[in-house]
Amino acid sequence: MVHGRLAWSQEMLTIERHSPRPSSPTEIPVDGRRLLLPPSCFADGVSTMLSSQALPHIVYGARGLATLAERPEPSAPQALERLLGFPRGRLLTLLAEPASTTELAHRHGVTPAAISQHLSVLRAAHLLERTRHGRHVRYRRSALGAALCTPHSADAPES
Repeated sequence: MVHGRLAWSQEMLTIERHSPRPSSPTEIPVDGRRLLLPPSCFADGVSTMLSSQALPHIVYGARGLATLAERPEPSAPQALERLLGFPRGRLLTLLAEPASTTELAHRHGVTPAAISQHLSVLRAAHLLERTRHGRHVRYRRSALGAALCTPHSADAPES
């Protein structure tokens, strides 16, 4: 099934229309032409482009779009993970953009207290800077932290 509003029966494709105003049934013979069924990220339901002169198109909403706009989290360079450990390496990598302890805890799926411990260690090593905005403290990489997050040729897999 492509979409709940499309049905194929006895060599006829039926499109159920939901419109505020009633429309008369329209039959457009395909007559041996191809029927194009492109999925779209931008379609909400089913959209038709039917004409007796052009190839018939029926655009439907693509499935599985929940993660389309998500960006994968950056991974720490291997050398950084070996130096700092996976949690701190990942945390330093995520801090390319300033973030608060609570934001980082949410992204890591751990408690703010656990993040705070890692942030304290990274800050003591001069890998982070913090700035206060009202009641919120935001952390970001220092120049040294940013340099450590830059992949180097030593990170490349050995052949």
